[in-house]
Amino acid sequence: MSKIQRNEPCPCGSGKKYKKCCGASNVTEINPKFINNELNRLQQELISFAFKKYDKQIKQLFKMYANPFLQEEDETANIYNTGLTIWIIFNVPFIDKKQTIFDVFYKWNQSSLSLQTKNILAKWTDTVPAVYEVVSVNKDSKQVVTIQDISTDELYYIPFQEGDEFIKGSIIIGALVPYMNYHNFPVAMIKLYRHDKDALLQLMEQYPDDKGGIVEYFPAFLGEALTLGVEPDKWDNPIHEMVAQRFAKHMVNKDMEDDIILKGIELWNQYCKKEQPSFKRIEAYAAALDYLSQKTFLNETTITQGQIAKEYDASPVTVSTNVRKLANSLEDQVKGMGS
Repeated sequence: MSKIQRNEPCPCGSGKKYKKCCGASNVTEINPKFINNELNRLQQELISFAFKKYDKQIKQLFKMYANPFLQEEDETANIYNTGLTIWIIFNVPFIDKKQTIFDVFYKWNQSSLSLQTKNILAKWTDTVPAVYEVVSVNKDSKQVVTIQDISTDELYYIPFQEGDEFIKGSIIIGALVPYMNYHNFPVAMIKLYRHDKDALLQLMEQYPDDKGGIVEYFPAFLGEALTLGVEPDKWDNPIHEMVAQRFAKHMVNKDMEDDIILKGIELWNQYCKKEQPSFKRIEAYAAALDYLSQKTFLNETTITQGQIAKEYDASPVTVSTNVRKLANSLEDQVKGMGS
């Protein structure tokens, strides 16, 4: 139990004194873990509520805002629809009396909640999508990730969940909500590992706040953001980018340094530009890139191609073949970057 003085700032992050916010009922002791667990439960119930009660309307909105430029690739289309889901739940008032899905969900649940949980949940009404940059990752404890709103420079702390992967300098599109002592993404986050922050800022300027900002025109903004490409080079083929993402996720899970991951992605981008490889399965190339990156940048002598192939559930023979292709094509770059 954490004791909080009534005149101290409220731990929910509202900026108000505790006595005028979550402590309004003169409660002087609260349990942050209990409240955050309650909010996690509500988060899961919100998604279930949205699709059970409004599945038909959500699908209609998907059709209304369908982006033909993103439909050719299933993965990109799914990412786009994930972003639309966030926006629809919190920002599209299509229900009677101009209510959002979250407005209805909150009214249905508020009477059964503790005062502190209800006060924090009420703040979720103000949730809007934004663009964030990963500032730092606590790799030792893997408990906290610091992100920064690229338009306001405001810092936020989000919990590191099991299976998450974050790379310093990468971009996240999502909608943050307050918890007690931190924030989180209630539905999902869209991670863009190599998108150019300056290009995204310029794109956001096309949607000024006095005309509703990216909240009002989020489908258009998200569609353009997903097709902006990456810095320094745009991926010519979506499957090439999928290899980079698979490689990055696996390397993060192995606690590799961000610099090693980004150098590996740079090598892969150069290879794709030069060779324009054509393939269907991404695992063997991602494994080959993993092996080559560790050999080149870490001078790792204990790993084997068979070991890496097993990690990616790929054919050892195909991984070995791809390692040779990468090494032969990028011989000069490998020597330069590994020195």
